[in-house]
Amino acid sequence: MEIVDNLETLHREEERLRGEHQKLVVSKEDLGDHIHIIREAMNMIWALLHEYQHKSEDELTMQFLGIRLFNTAAGSIKLAYSGYYQGAFSSLRDFLETFFLIDYLGTHPEQISSWSSATQRELRGKYGPNAIRSALDARDSFKEGKRKELYDLISHHATHATPSGFKMTTNDMLGEIGPFYRELNFEAWMGEAAKMVCNAGIVFAASFKAVDERILTTKAVYLEHLNIWKKKYFGGADVWKT
Repeated sequence: MEIVDNLETLHREEERLRGEHQKLVVSKEDLGDHIHIIREAMNMIWALLHEYQHKSEDELTMQFLGIRLFNTAAGSIKLAYSGYYQGAFSSLRDFLETFFLIDYLGTHPEQISSWSSATQRELRGKYGPNAIRSALDARDSFKEGKRKELYDLISHHATHATPSGFKMTTNDMLGEIGPFYRELNFEAWMGEAAKMVCNAGIVFAASFKAVDERILTTKAVYLEHLNIWKKKYFGGADVWKT
């Protein structure tokens, strides 16, 4: 009897679902716009990782955080297109945590070296996710706790094993083993991913001041695309400028 390579058949199904999700994105204008702005944001992050030579140890630390940012976004995209929606959302939580940390260190660059040499206790406490979110909320005068609300929501439904998280692995009320196709799940992921990644592109770029003309051009192109996307889906005037 011929031995079936189950991992190979699983891979073929993942690739088939990738094609189905690509067709969905082409068929819906908003999804096409969202993946476009995600791609442009990742181009911005990539330029600062690949084309920019760090000028200090602090900038190198930020670039290492940027690598995590880029790779986590790419992993989330791969999982979502392959039909692993729960895993895709879980990766977004990792992305969000890294993004918040970059935002905090960009606001307090004097803390970068302290963070990079912090003890495990300090990383869990002074620089832990809750402390970082609270510091950002205080900076922005946010009292609603929206950062924590989003972080906890993704944690509850995707990262942690919870009864309510079962719906991320169900289709037509039946549990699905492995990857599957469900438009509602994919569209929900895409909406959150677009908002997170596009903001991360701006915040990460702001961490590097003395960039050359080539990177400035990349940033200008990204901001142009970002403002078009922002106006189309959220309205208002330009909020990001070069």
